[in-house]
Amino acid sequence: MNILSRVPLKEFTAKLKDLVKPGYTKAMWPTGGFFLIYIALTALLVYVDLSFVSTLYMNLMMLMYGMASTSGILLALLELLGVFALILALGFWFNFISTAVVFTYQDRLQHPDVVVSPSTIWKNFKHLRKNQLWRISLYTGLFIFLWTLPLTIVGSLVSKYTWAVYTIRILNYLIIIWKSYEYSQATLLYREKQPSFLGQSMRHALTASRRFMGGLKFNFLLLQIVLVLLPIVVWSAIFGGVAYYGIYTATYFFMYLGYALIVLGITAYLPVVYAISALFYEEAKKHIKVDADFIGLFKPVEVLTGEAFQYGHEPVVEEKPTKKAKKGKAQAAK
Repeated sequence: MNILSRVPLKEFTAKLKDLVKPGYTKAMWPTGGFFLIYIALTALLVYVDLSFVSTLYMNLMMLMYGMASTSGILLALLELLGVFALILALGFWFNFISTAVVFTYQDRLQHPDVVVSPSTIWKNFKHLRKNQLWRISLYTGLFIFLWTLPLTIVGSLVSKYTWAVYTIRILNYLIIIWKSYEYSQATLLYREKQPSFLGQSMRHALTASRRFMGGLKFNFLLLQIVLVLLPIVVWSAIFGGVAYYGIYTATYFFMYLGYALIVLGITAYLPVVYAISALFYEEAKKHIKVDADFIGLFKPVEVLTGEAFQYGHEPVVEEKPTKKAKKGKAQAAK
């Protein structure tokens, strides 16, 4: 089967243009502004963290000569960990903003009168169930880590063979990419069934995403390569050349100009990146029964309340989808 048969590139590009072009400016300013703030604050915190690392290293050196105390080293370590925690918190904050933008584009697809603007993005941001979203992010990171852990252990055992280390490293990168695409729709599927997630584990969103993306991973990968990666790479190569010219000739104006244009170009392209995620989900959903992806995942209400464990009660067990049902769910949706 053609890997682009479900979401054709040409048709997808036309719909993407119709989605992003109207009101592009209103969407670009908040998304770009938040991105620049995130980059600036992250760079500042990384700089501060590196200074704490150097301070900690110096205290350790001085401790060897009896010129530093253990309490000073512990204080430097706490400062280092505190800044690192701020970097993580900032990353979660930007992830929430990005999710709100994707949800707003999804709202526009479902309701064409919705305008992607600072007010609509802020409205979605306020109503995000952030506790559930960050648990989805943590589960995603945990599962990807566990998938790569066996090869990482093997790599440490064969570290004396350079070819084996690089082979295992490449395999781990492929696993990370593969699982990232499997779990890529977890947030949107969670939103689809948000009321049903009350009292349920956020792991179900990842399982549903894995089922949803069966046969669509290469489709989504190619769409992102053509519509996200290539434009950014071409833009960065052009103005990266300007920056390199400035470095080579010691003309620092061109160096800073090249770097600034790279960042501004990527910033201006962010609405397209966010819109692609929302549009892909809505287009893929036309060929898939979303309800089938959640079969057998949610615990019955009587189990959550404890009623199922009372004497004489017979809980209703929901059947899990068979392989034959999984293969036929796309045809049944049509």
